[in-house]
Amino acid sequence: MLNILLKVLGYILFTASLLFNYFAYAQAPHHDLLSKLNTHETKGAASGFVDDIACSTCHNQIYQSYQNVGMARSFSSPANTAFIERFGEEFYQTESQRYYRIDQQGTELTFFRYQKDSDGKIINQISLNIEWVLGSGYRARSYLYRNDSGELFMLPIGWYSQSQEWGMSPGFEDAEHFGIQRQIKRECLFCHNAYPEVPINSDHHLAGHYFPKELPQGTGCQRCHGPGAEHVRTALSVASKAEIIAKIINPRKLPPEERDSICFQCHMLPAVSMIGIRDFNQSTYSFRAGQKLTNYINHVEVTQENVEKDEQFEINHHGYRFWQSKCYQQSEAELACITCHNPHEKPNSAQFRASVSNKCQNCHSQIVTLHPNLSSTTQMNEANKGTKSDVEPITADSDCVTCHMPTRRTQDVIKVTMTDHLISRGPFDLDAILKPRERDDPIITDVNLLPWGELPNERDTELLRAVTVLRTRANKDATNALKNLLINNPIRSPIPYIDLLNAEITLGKYGDAENTAHHVLNQPNAPTFEVLSQLALAQLGLNKTQSAIDTLTYAISLRNNPVNNYNLGVILFNQGQFEQAEIQFDLAIKLRPNMHAAWLYRGRILAQNAQFDEAIEAMKQSLAIAPSYENAYVDLINLLEQQQHHDEARRYLEVGLRVASSTGQLTALESKR
Repeated sequence: MLNILLKVLGYILFTASLLFNYFAYAQAPHHDLLSKLNTHETKGAASGFVDDIACSTCHNQIYQSYQNVGMARSFSSPANTAFIERFGEEFYQTESQRYYRIDQQGTELTFFRYQKDSDGKIINQISLNIEWVLGSGYRARSYLYRNDSGELFMLPIGWYSQSQEWGMSPGFEDAEHFGIQRQIKRECLFCHNAYPEVPINSDHHLAGHYFPKELPQGTGCQRCHGPGAEHVRTALSVASKAEIIAKIINPRKLPPEERDSICFQCHMLPAVSMIGIRDFNQSTYSFRAGQKLTNYINHVEVTQENVEKDEQFEINHHGYRFWQSKCYQQSEAELACITCHNPHEKPNSAQFRASVSNKCQNCHSQIVTLHPNLSSTTQMNEANKGTKSDVEPITADSDCVTCHMPTRRTQDVIKVTMTDHLISRGPFDLDAILKPRERDDPIITDVNLLPWGELPNERDTELLRAVTVLRTRANKDATNALKNLLINNPIRSPIPYIDLLNAEITLGKYGDAENTAHHVLNQPNAPTFEVLSQLALAQLGLNKTQSAIDTLTYAISLRNNPVNNYNLGVILFNQGQFEQAEIQFDLAIKLRPNMHAAWLYRGRILAQNAQFDEAIEAMKQSLAIAPSYENAYVDLINLLEQQQHHDEARRYLEVGLRVASSTGQLTALESKR
């Protein structure tokens, strides 16, 4: 009997153990319901998201259709890109006297940039592996590379699909441009990609711009519908339809401002020359569908010298021009982007325009009587040229878009034409708005917050205006305005104080900058590293060299940073501490290999150590990175002459005199020959 009881008890305990283990197993994090779809919920700065492929489980038709939309193709690896370019072609930029080429080998892309000497031989060549393609290619594409630290940089050459040609990407048109050193910031990718999975606070305004090796590819579903992890879990748990729907955002069911905020988060950019700033408490990846955009970012309108407001037209003016339209303003929030656009489908041009025209006629029902003596096939040319037509009048099936939202050339990307979303009566001079144009840097005479949504109070408005100006270009008036605002109305956030500090250093107001830095450091939770980096520059400007060394050394002990390593290296080099300086330059190069000035100083130290061949190579690398860097030409030519490499020295002198950004030292060298 006892044996039987013991067996029964053992069985009960065994069963209880199994049940306990089962429930523990089912509730374990690695057995999250999301694992059924081989996906996971993101953590960190952008939490609550899943891989977009999970959306296809229930919404496959929409998901597959969306893959053809430009937003889905806004960012991709070469291996995941449908190539449309003519690779292997040599493109020459006259202004900088540089040659560009992108070669393809399978799914790999390699960028080349070089110059040619008087004999046509290649000089100052650099090659880089392209890791990311920016843009769908429906209008244009640009290309990015990444260093081992996680920094992304934009390459100067781009592909323009409308004209089927290579050309300089926006911002690289002039002789002096960023070259291969134009860093991509989080704000750049905010609209070109879904949020990456990165640690919390790594997307704070003062944080460095570093990206993981693996990134999302395309804007994705959840930028418009909100993080999907809970929605997918709810669906997998076989909850009710109402519960499932409640866990995701449907933009059409949102209040007007929140609805439009979804589109405007990327398509409202009134001026690329002066971009509004985020709320000081918001990090880059903090915006979510369903929120008000004005609680995240404060967009600004600019006044440009000699350019009327209604003539300001840029490549990302869809939302801005649409917002300016009387149709939008007077629709009492009925008219929206999604009134005409289905974001899940790439529109067929003819069908899409017919659909939009039908929407127009919901309000403008008297289309025939308002357009006498114009035909649907000739309306654009006839109306815009102001001539009369004897053909049949317009009908209800006519195309409204062609006349009232004409295609025109953009100011900022001059090789591209776009549909103007400012719905206007016309007529337009189509030849004038489509003709090729030269790119001009706008002269901004005023800046104001965009009057959309809930605006801040007067004090905060002035604060935001001043900071917006200073992040574009240091300006004495804006600096004084910001300083007075912060003195009279101190705020908790350190961010505007850092903007003031940066402006004071740029303007050479080193004493003021030192005071600002100490003020911020004395505040609770001060961003010590960021302030120390700038304080050191102020101390250098005040000739407090040892203080600057101590400050930089402390900053570097907190976090390595290529700029701080470089600046400390320069100070040590000038003091003759070459061994310690070399350590700092090597660290700077390791963290940011495209830092041309660090390569030059490395070459100088190698020359001091009689490592002449290595020194020559380091100086050549400096010129390969920055082919207009006169100091590198001078040092390299002198070293080549010392080493009896006279022909090579003459070669670099000839090229330097032709392509360097300044040639005073090179001209002096030539006169001594």
